[in-house]
Amino acid sequence: MSLITRNEVPVDETWNLADIFSSEEEWEKAYIQVEKELDEFLKGTIQLDSAKSTLDLLERYDCLMGSYNRTSSYAFYKYSEDGTDPVNQNRMGRTQTLGKKSFNVSTNIVNTFLYLPKKILTKYIDEEKGLLTYHRFLGKVEELRDHSLEPEIENLLASLNQTLDTPNSVYLNITASDLKFEPVKDKSGKEVPVSLFMYMTQIETSPDTVLRRNAYESLTDGLKKYQHGLAQTLSSEVNKNVSIAKLRNYPTTMDYLLHYSSPAANHFYSGDGVSTSFFEEVLDTFQQELAPHMQRYARLRKRQLGLDKLLFSDVKAPLDPEFDPPISYEEAGEIIVEAVGVLGSEYQEQMRKVFTDRWVYRGDNIGRRMIAFGGGVHGVHGYSFYPWGGNLFDMILLGHELGHALHFTLSAQNQNIINNGQSLLFVEAPSTLIEHLIVQYLKDNRDDPRLHRWLNMYSMMSYHHNCVTHILEAELLRRLYKMADQMMPLSTAVISNTKGAILSEFWGETVEIDDGAKLTWMRQPHYYMGLYPFTYSIGTSASTVIANRIKTEGTSVGEQWTNVLKLGGSMSGLDLYRQAGLELSTTDVIKQAIAHVGRIVDELENSF
Repeated sequence: MSLITRNEVPVDETWNLADIFSSEEEWEKAYIQVEKELDEFLKGTIQLDSAKSTLDLLERYDCLMGSYNRTSSYAFYKYSEDGTDPVNQNRMGRTQTLGKKSFNVSTNIVNTFLYLPKKILTKYIDEEKGLLTYHRFLGKVEELRDHSLEPEIENLLASLNQTLDTPNSVYLNITASDLKFEPVKDKSGKEVPVSLFMYMTQIETSPDTVLRRNAYESLTDGLKKYQHGLAQTLSSEVNKNVSIAKLRNYPTTMDYLLHYSSPAANHFYSGDGVSTSFFEEVLDTFQQELAPHMQRYARLRKRQLGLDKLLFSDVKAPLDPEFDPPISYEEAGEIIVEAVGVLGSEYQEQMRKVFTDRWVYRGDNIGRRMIAFGGGVHGVHGYSFYPWGGNLFDMILLGHELGHALHFTLSAQNQNIINNGQSLLFVEAPSTLIEHLIVQYLKDNRDDPRLHRWLNMYSMMSYHHNCVTHILEAELLRRLYKMADQMMPLSTAVISNTKGAILSEFWGETVEIDDGAKLTWMRQPHYYMGLYPFTYSIGTSASTVIANRIKTEGTSVGEQWTNVLKLGGSMSGLDLYRQAGLELSTTDVIKQAIAHVGRIVDELENSF
């Protein structure tokens, strides 16, 4: 069956972007106004000659960044609906130009603060208490002092921002528009279309072994055609970061990626004080302690499915192939709303609005974005993009993305935007927690033993994705950045063979690692996001422990968590976790989560 066009998607399967702008004309007016204000910033002189002028500047800047966020979000969401639409392409292109100006403004402001002696800024804060409103922004600026460059060089780098983002842009454009896969046959002989998104969210976990393996071959054949070009793209991304790390005088590129905060307020992330040694300890802990549980699960899968050998295309196959109950979007919404009740009435009411006020785009049309996401628009609310397939798997993954949307909603409602750059170390905990809560809700409210077993299998799939797939992505990045720091060339063969070696080390003799497995580095945009992949495992570990505490201690833990979400980016990820009663500066929480995975494998082995 061929995909429909954007215009054919029913209204109730689209999101209500009128909450951002009521019409295209309103967006155009906002765009013109934001561009005008950005130009005024760029042409004018930034004055920090008094406490009052400093506060005025921050208030003006904060307001402008909120307006820019709404303008750029609208363009991005429209482009996500259909990237082939010339109107959406034009709007997105114009917004990228706006983004360049926004980045330059942010850089100029940060540079001006860096030029201002710290003792003067401290004096201003003593004189004007209103500056305390922007404590997080000012604190992050201070973190940059030791690695900041001369203002002229910082401005030059800012002007090159779009160029420096080229590897990521090329990857996204190729995977969204150019990369095509041949349709395949399932076990009934029915033709099934193949895309990266549908493979990772539907086919990879399909009970149909014929479909899985055929689609995997189609995926591998399609990826092979682009492997050399995308290897060069990834190599360019890595070497770009190596050069910038040296320019900023970091010992290694990983130190740079874990510490440096971008001057752009809407991407003003913090490294949370995480050291390279901690990063490596997290990777080592998962690979050493989680691998035995996953290998045990792989042997159970091979035995239960009656396979002579377990191919890489089989590692997420369900152990009970006949159990795949469908569910409507409406029923899924009801379950999700009920499941999050343990987080308190305020959180539950926000989740109810997701479904009554159309915060989700779920159409599966030509030109749509390949990867699901959840985000938010400052001054509006959260949105999620999730092409809906109609089974339990979709419901829980939708819940994951809505966890992001509600996190951003609560955060934006309570924080100024220039304070609110989300901690990468924390950002995946609110989303994975919703997965845990849906699973627990269904276990508590459904008596079907087969469903309970499926829910355990889903949990294992989630841990596979967040604590295996992403950790092994981070492991590839660790090895590639160490090679690049030593000036070793990153060819296609080096990247693919390194990925193959990592997979072989983790899975041992339980899974056959073939050429397709070695190309999995081509499937995800995470390699263009610094060391972001490892944060999934941190967030998932934290949410596992929080979910277990909610189960044993009650809703007070959930309400405390909701209050932490309101803190947004106003403190580091480690401090946010401490507010929730978790200490993530050691691997203790991670080890608790890994032990939980072991108990799930025990239950599954016993259930079969």
